[in-house]
Amino acid sequence: SAPPLPTPEPYRVKFRTLQSDVPGWEEFEEVVRPTLEKEFGRPLEELFDFVDPVPCGAASIGQAHRARLKASNNTDDDKTRDVIVKVQYPAASWQVPADIECVGDFLKVCVYFGVVDEQSAKMSYDEFSRQFLAELDYNQERENLQTVYQSSLDPSAPYQKRGIVVPKPYDALCTGKVITMSYLPGPKLEEEAKRQLELLGIDTSGGISQIIRDAAKEAANNPDEVESGELVRRVTKRIDEEHHSPFSWKITASRMFSQIVGFDSILWAVRAARRVLLWSQAGAVVCIQSVPQLFVSERWVEWAGAHQTVAAQAQRLSLTAAWIDALFDVHGHQVFSLGVFNADPHPGNILVIEEEDGKPSTRLGLIDYGQCKHLKPDEQYKVARLILSVANNEPDASIAAAFRDLNVKTSNDSTEFLAKFARLMFGKLKPEHMSHDWHKKLHKQDKVLYFPKELSMVYRTSLLLRGLAISLQINTSIGEQWREHAQKAVGRLKDKPISS
Repeated sequence: SAPPLPTPEPYRVKFRTLQSDVPGWEEFEEVVRPTLEKEFGRPLEELFDFVDPVPCGAASIGQAHRARLKASNNTDDDKTRDVIVKVQYPAASWQVPADIECVGDFLKVCVYFGVVDEQSAKMSYDEFSRQFLAELDYNQERENLQTVYQSSLDPSAPYQKRGIVVPKPYDALCTGKVITMSYLPGPKLEEEAKRQLELLGIDTSGGISQIIRDAAKEAANNPDEVESGELVRRVTKRIDEEHHSPFSWKITASRMFSQIVGFDSILWAVRAARRVLLWSQAGAVVCIQSVPQLFVSERWVEWAGAHQTVAAQAQRLSLTAAWIDALFDVHGHQVFSLGVFNADPHPGNILVIEEEDGKPSTRLGLIDYGQCKHLKPDEQYKVARLILSVANNEPDASIAAAFRDLNVKTSNDSTEFLAKFARLMFGKLKPEHMSHDWHKKLHKQDKVLYFPKELSMVYRTSLLLRGLAISLQINTSIGEQWREHAQKAVGRLKDKPISS
C-alpha cells in the first residue's frame, strides 16, 4: 500500500475503499498453477505434496497459498515443510504501471484547476509511484526477507529473546514473480486488536489495519497537518459518537478526565478493569462447569458454554504490553542496527503464533517485506540523534538542531515549533495532543516545507506501531522505546565519516 496523494478529500475517501475492496482472487487451475509452473519450470507435483488451491491471502497484485514441500526437497518433519507460496498475478506487471500513470494524469488535472499545489503533487506522486512499483519487485522483497531472517538468527539481536519469528525464504523456490517462505501458524494481531476494541464499543467495521495505516500514512506524508490526536481518534472512534447515542456522554467525560489524569491512567484503568472482568468470568465458567448440571439452570450452562474462551482472552490481554515492547524493540534494531526495516508493520502483517496446545502464545510472527526502507549509516546517525534528543528531554535548541541536521525545512525556522513537533512525533501522547486547537496554534507558528524521505518512513513505522499500541490501550513513548538502540547507533557511528 502506498502513501496518500494530495487529491481532494471526496476522491481520497472513495479511493480508500479500493484498498480493501480489491478484485477477488484468481482461479488456481486457470491462472495460479500455470504461473507457478512457468516460474519453477516444473510441475507442482514434483516440488510439493500439495498446494492449497484456496488462497490464504489475496491483494491487488498477487495472492498467497499454503503448501507443503516434498520430503526430497527438505529432510525435516512435516511441520517444517509447510510453506507459503506468494505469487504475483501475470497482469500486474502492466496493470500497476498503467494505474500509476492514470493517477499521474488525474493529478495533472487537479494541478491545472488549482485544486492541489504542483510541487506537493509532484513529491507525493514520486513517492507514491516508487512505493507502489516496489511492491512488484519480488526479488527485492526476497532480499529484504533474507536480510531480516538472517538477522533474526543472531542471538545478540532482540528477536529470540523477545519471541519474534520471521519466515525463512526458500531461495531455490523464489523467482521474480514468486516468493516461497516458511509457514507461520496463527491469527493476525489485527484480530486481537479488533476484539479488544469491540469490547469497548469501538467501531472496527473498517478494519484496524486500515484505520491505523490511513492515519499513519497521512501523518508521515503530510507532516504539516499531522495530529497525534487524529491518530488516537481514528483508532478509538466509537459508533455511538457518530450517532449521538445516550453513551456519547462517556466520550465527553473521558476527554475531560484525560485533561486531569492523562492518557496513561485512563488506559491503565481500562486494561485493569477488563482483566478483572475476564478473569472473574473465567472463574464463573469453571465453577458452573464443575457443578453437576442437575443443580445448574440451562441458561447458566449456555452462558458458560458461550464464555469458554474468556480465560484465554484474559491471558492474551496480559501479553499485549509485552507484545508492544517486543515490536518496538525489534523495529528499533532494524532501524538503527540493521539499517533495513519494514515500513509497513500494520496489525495485518503481525501474527500471534499458535502453540500446539492451542494456548495463547508469547511469540509473534512478522510477515510481508515488500515495503522495506534501507538507511545509510549517516541517516541512521541523524535519526538516532533526533530520537535521543526527544527521549532525553533535551532543551528545545538541541531538539531543533537534530531536526535541522536531517534537513527538515520550515517557513520560519522556529526552534520552538521544531522542538514541539519532534516531541509530538516521538514522545509520549499527552492530553493536549487530543485538542484540535493545540494543533491549530502549533501550525500557525510555522509550516513544514520539506520533510526528508528517510525520516518520513521511520516516522510512518513508529506511527503504525503507536497506533497498534493505542488500539490495545497502551500509551508509549517512541523515543523511550528506541533510546537504547539509538544510543548504540550514535556510539557506533559518531566517529565514522559522513557520506554526502
